[in-house]
Amino acid sequence: MFRLLFIALTNLSPATAHAIDPTPAVVKAMEIIDARGTKLPLTAPLYDGQGRTRSIGDWTNQRTPLVLTFNYMGCPMLCGLQQDGLVRAINDLSLQAGRDFHVITVSIDPEESRKSIQAATERMSSQINANWEVLRGDNHSISAITDAAGFQYLWVEEAQEFAHPTATYILTAQGNVSQYFTALSPEPRDLHFALLEAGNGQIGSIIDQVTLSCLRYDVTSNSYVARDVMQSGGLAIMGGLVVFFAMLWRRERARWR
Repeated sequence: MFRLLFIALTNLSPATAHAIDPTPAVVKAMEIIDARGTKLPLTAPLYDGQGRTRSIGDWTNQRTPLVLTFNYMGCPMLCGLQQDGLVRAINDLSLQAGRDFHVITVSIDPEESRKSIQAATERMSSQINANWEVLRGDNHSISAITDAAGFQYLWVEEAQEFAHPTATYILTAQGNVSQYFTALSPEPRDLHFALLEAGNGQIGSIIDQVTLSCLRYDVTSNSYVARDVMQSGGLAIMGGLVVFFAMLWRRERARWR
């Protein structure tokens, strides 16, 4: 397990967790499909730790972006590492969980117990000072949601574990996949801008919105970078300022001679 965790952490592809050798078939089955723009099933029945029927639509109806992860409570290591990394990123944001955005986790294990779900909800919520709801469901609901999100996973019978990647999804208030991160711990800066983008101007300050308009998401670096036009425009502005101050200095120098 430790050898494979090292492989997962050092691999350039999305991290995966499993206790058997990562054969090509297993790795292929766990590739994340880019589903940005896809609307997730908002009414697929899920259940919280108190046994109440819930759905993703319960959170998208609140008109704020939604952070979504797929994990399971019996995961030996990787799910915990991902959740810890996301906690750190959320706590470094100027945006506030529970007000500007919400966080949920859907277990990929259809045998997840109500007790484990409730314990996970309480534990994760305490770490971000806001509600982080952990949900369970049957195979049909789980498959419908993960298939739409492009999240693939595999039950490995001999290891009695799920082989799965890590992905943090950012959903719009309409339930569409706006962005996703495959890092164990998203950079707070990138998470911030992803939430702003998904919020469609409804969260963040005016300065945030102006800054976001100057950025684009680079899939190769998995981060937000300056748009090409802004890079060239910034150089032009800087050059103009240099010329302006040079002329001003020369005029003032001539004036005091």
